[in-house]
Amino acid sequence: MENSVTAKPEVIAWLKRSFDAVKIARANLKPGDLQRKVKYDDRNATVDGMYLRIIVYANEHMGQLIAYARMNGIVPPWSK
Repeated sequence: MENSVTAKPEVIAWLKRSFDAVKIARANLKPGDLQRKVKYDDRNATVDGMYLRIIVYANEHMGQLIAYARMNGIVPPWSK
């Protein structure tokens, strides 16, 4: 993927589709689905654990983006 999706508009479109896929999947969960066991990268997890992983991962990237912006003299709009 990192070699085939390289243009900015393609990256943005891919990210939007990814976010939409997570939102739709989360909205369609049934009671009890969050505790269902799943295997990811040869690890055991639950669906709930995977959603937590997505949130943590996104927050790490947001923190990096904020740091890069501030290093370049850009104040993120939500912190003005």
